[in-house]
Amino acid sequence: MSSTRRIAVILGVGPGLSTSIAKSLSTTHSLVLLSRSLPDSLPKLNLPSTIPKDNILALSSDGSTSSLQKAFEDLKKHWPEGRVDVGIYNVNQKFNLNGFLDKKEEDLRRGLESGVVGAWNLSQSLLPLFLSNSPDPTTGAKGVLLFTGATMSLKAGGKFSSLAPGMFARRALSQSLAREFGPQGVHVGHVIIDGIIDTQAVKGMMGENGNKRLQPDDIAQTYLSLVNQPRSAWTQELDLR
Repeated sequence: MSSTRRIAVILGVGPGLSTSIAKSLSTTHSLVLLSRSLPDSLPKLNLPSTIPKDNILALSSDGSTSSLQKAFEDLKKHWPEGRVDVGIYNVNQKFNLNGFLDKKEEDLRRGLESGVVGAWNLSQSLLPLFLSNSPDPTTGAKGVLLFTGATMSLKAGGKFSSLAPGMFARRALSQSLAREFGPQGVHVGHVIIDGIIDTQAVKGMMGENGNKRLQPDDIAQTYLSLVNQPRSAWTQELDLR
C-alpha cells in the first residue's frame, strides 16, 4: 500500500481551520479540496509552496448530492488508482444573530443544509470507498471520517435557533455512523471546537487576542492524531477549548 496514492477529501475549505488541516495532511495524502468558491479561491488559501501542485485537486461543491457526485467523478478521473481514506466535513453557515421571531423558515433550512444534510451527503459518497479499502497496516482503519463540531453541538445559545439544530444533528449523525461503521473498520469522529478560532477574519472583527483563542494549526494536529489513531483505541468525540 506504500506505493498507492492516499487521498484526503475536505469539504468546507476556506482560510482558517480547513487550510490548517489540509497542511497537516499534505505530508501523507493528496488533497481534494471542496467548497462553493473553489477552484477560483484556491490562491486565497495561501497553502505552502512545499505542497506540490499536482497533489492538490480543488473542486466546486456546495455539499449537495449532485455537486458531490460530479466532484467524485472528477476525482476518479484525476487519480484513478488512488485510495480515498480520509474525509473531513468542516462546513460552517454564516451566523444569523437575529432573534427567533425575526428569523424565517429559510434560515432554519440553510442551517440544516450546512449542519447535517451536507455531512450526510459527503458520508454517503465516502463510506463505500472506505469499505472497499483494505485495513491500514498501522492503524487498522479502512477510512477515517471526521466532523467539525462547535459549542452549539452541545448547548444552544440564545439567537442560535437556526444554526444549533443542524449542529446537534451533525453530532447525532457522527454517533450513528460510528456505531454502524466502526465495526466495519471505519473510524468516525466528532471534534467539538468549544471556543473562538484565531483566524484572520476573527482578528479583523475582534482584534488581536491570540492567547485566548484556539490556533488553527494546533487544532489541525488533533485531527492528524485522530487520523493516525490505532483501532484498539479510537476516539469518537473530543472537545478542544
